[in-house]
Amino acid sequence: MVKTVSVPGSAGWVDTMIDVRGGDEIFFEAEGAISLQKDNPVATCGPEGLKMQTMQQPVPDRNLGCLLGKVRVSVAVVEDRQTGEKIERDYGEIFPIGKAALVLMPADGRLLLGANENVFGDNDGTFTVSIYKRPA
Repeated sequence: MVKTVSVPGSAGWVDTMIDVRGGDEIFFEAEGAISLQKDNPVATCGPEGLKMQTMQQPVPDRNLGCLLGKVRVSVAVVEDRQTGEKIERDYGEIFPIGKAALVLMPADGRLLLGANENVFGDNDGTFTVSIYKRPA
């Protein structure tokens, strides 16, 4: 095992502090539950997510709230022309994980984990993810 990472449902993308190379084989095993809306028992899911999709979630054809991975390949800082606020945007390859998956890394970069969700402020709970890297 390389590492165990906690992924709070309210966090957005979580940096695993693991750099990967395109072609690396990484195995993920996840447990726990998050709520996509605090105090709503119908909105609680495990790493497989809820059996529904929305057009706003990062991966629209996967279950809402399911565990995702992302290989961040670059970060850009842009300035909002109206407010002058600097906004950091990261770009990369997103892939589904769910409860368990063996994934061939799609690119070189930093490994991030998160839920297939776009509104995090009303979320609660945590996924615990064990990450294993197959030796080269």
